[in-house]
Amino acid sequence: MINHHPLFFEPDLDSQLRARERQVAAKVDGIPESQFLVSSDQDVVEHVVPQLTVEPIVLQSEAAYMNQTETQVDVSGDPMRNFRPDRSGPFRVPGTRVDIDIPYIGEDWIFGYRTNPYSAAFPSAKVDGGFLRISISLPHDAEPERFREIRDCELGLINECVDRAHAQVTAYNGNLASLVHQAITDRRSRLGKHAGIAELLDIPLSAKPGAPSIAPVRVVVRRPPALPIPPRTGLAPEPGITSETYEHILRFIRHQGRTFERTPGTYALHSEEGLRNIILAQLNGHFEGAAMGEVFRGTGKTDICIETDSRAAFVGECKLWAGPARLTGALDQLLGYLTWRDGKASVVLFNTRNRNFSRILPTVPEALRSHALFVRDLPCDETGEWRVLMRSREDEGRRVTVHVFLFDLYEDSGGKG
Repeated sequence: MINHHPLFFEPDLDSQLRARERQVAAKVDGIPESQFLVSSDQDVVEHVVPQLTVEPIVLQSEAAYMNQTETQVDVSGDPMRNFRPDRSGPFRVPGTRVDIDIPYIGEDWIFGYRTNPYSAAFPSAKVDGGFLRISISLPHDAEPERFREIRDCELGLINECVDRAHAQVTAYNGNLASLVHQAITDRRSRLGKHAGIAELLDIPLSAKPGAPSIAPVRVVVRRPPALPIPPRTGLAPEPGITSETYEHILRFIRHQGRTFERTPGTYALHSEEGLRNIILAQLNGHFEGAAMGEVFRGTGKTDICIETDSRAAFVGECKLWAGPARLTGALDQLLGYLTWRDGKASVVLFNTRNRNFSRILPTVPEALRSHALFVRDLPCDETGEWRVLMRSREDEGRRVTVHVFLFDLYEDSGGKG
């Protein structure tokens, strides 16, 4: 007989998951407005999704173990035994109890709710701090094989329910990001619609005295990535370039760098500044500023900038490769330049001295990820290129997209190494 602790019994898991989905909008709307406005959609998604993600149950049956003890078993329900009509149970006889403990990972509340689909037979086990305990008690005269039969039957029911629950939870988790994106879109639409209320009413907005500029987000179990804090300069519009323009600039730099690689002997003789000036001149041959003049300018030895009001909407740094520390220095330099709203930058590295170019390639992403201001990797499918999101050196509220190129200009008397 099984000690009765029914699993997957209460209706129902779908309802529990739908209730969590309804929390998405509240989580997004609960972010302080100033913090929400300086956060990208991806920042908000990565902050909210972990708070509502459910870890599905996975049984670790290969790590199960058992204990065996003597016990008294009530046999009053056994139809094969005869009892005097004038006596009522329970009737206890000596027997054996076997406890089978199966470790699991996942959220134990899932064990309580009925899956979809479900069967009329519900498994029984006790959920106890990371272990699922199946307890079987049989009288001394029962055949030993009965323990295995009962165990296999009960474990089969449990595995069926766990698999169904896993499918439901996985589907729920997979839909969370899209729900958060929709909630973000809805809130940005509301904020945009009402952005001009202060001007319409011609009444200045006031802040509550002593109110903090940002409210801390309380997280109990998981630690979702923190959202950007509002910049010290406030939420006034700042100059920037669109993602389309950024990609256009990067395509041009990519084309120019690969031109260098095809005839390395012509270009490897140049200094960082010389290579910078070639790229700078070519960029200004393809882009123009508001006054039909040059939009790109050199503001330092190796800088390429789109600059206005003493701040830059785009910065490119050109460096000769001299180890990961050189890349770190370039990042330190450019991360103080950019405007806070959607800042964009590029580091263009040229290898002119190292024969074993393939050994350099893996050191670049390592240097990027180890930087103190690194936030996360961004998608990039081009060989010899990497893209990351970083924080500004001067203001925690600024986020900077950095695209890194590494071009091989090495050539010796025997050809490229």
